[in-house]
Order: sequence, then structure tokens, then C-alpha cells
Amino acid sequence: MDAVLKQLESRIEELLAAYSKATARETELAGRVEELEAELATGSKAGERVTALEKQRDELAERLEKVLTLIDGALDKS
Repeated sequence: MDAVLKQLESRIEELLAAYSKATARETELAGRVEELEAELATGSKAGERVTALEKQRDELAERLEKVLTLIDGALDKS
């Protein structure tokens, strides 16, 4: 009986140690998730900024094309 109790005690200690490690790992992973979410949010904002800048570039290219067309037309008339 005493041997069984010692085995149970040993097993309980092992389980407590494993639980402690698992809890520490969970905390570590939760911190990493927060870091990754912050990176994702930053990346998302950067992506939105890139999209806005590309749209602005396209609009400027259209305006420049119109101006060049007007200049070419004026030069052709002279």
C-alpha cells in the first residue's frame, strides 16, 4: 500500500510539473499572439497606405496624360 501511495505521489508531482510548464508555455504563446496581431495590424495599415498611394499615382498619371494630350494638340495646331 505504501508503495502505491509513493507512486501516486510521484505521479502527482510529475503532473504538477507538467502543468506548470504548460501554463508557462501558454503565457509565452499568448504574448507571441499579441505580437503577431500587432504586426498584422501594422502590415494591414501599410497595405492600406500602399493602395491609397497607388490610386493617387494612377490619378496623377491620368491627369498628366490629359495635359500631354492638350500640349500635343496645341503643338500640332501651330
